[in-house]
Amino acid sequence: MAEEKLFENKIKRFFHSIGVYPAGFPRDKMDAPLIGWYFKVWGGGFQKSGIPDIIACVNGITLAIEVKATRGRPSELQKLNVKRINEAGGIAIILYPEGFDEFKKIVGGVINCNTHTVALNVLKNALSSSKCDIWTG
Repeated sequence: MAEEKLFENKIKRFFHSIGVYPAGFPRDKMDAPLIGWYFKVWGGGFQKSGIPDIIACVNGITLAIEVKATRGRPSELQKLNVKRINEAGGIAIILYPEGFDEFKKIVGGVINCNTHTVALNVLKNALSSSKCDIWTG
């Protein structure tokens, strides 16, 4: 679990560096211009199981990230929810540390798109790998 938490923090630092900030983050502490928003989903007795760890909206596009450590494995419910988010037009990813560079390219594509486009879907599919999985099956 420690590796997953460290990786999650790396994702959050990346988000902050490009202007994607957590819910309620003070505007006067933003170093980069605001282009997105995210919140961390906390599992527990009152939370629905299988929801991705980080839910974000970047440039008007929904991103959902299920964060995994190198040896972590998604549950069937996590895979189902990621698949459904992708089917609904968002971008949901099961992300391992080894897929972080691909993830950054996907986010770059989201930032550069003004709407959901064929080009964004091509980018999403081209950069999907077993370590940055856009789970569709």
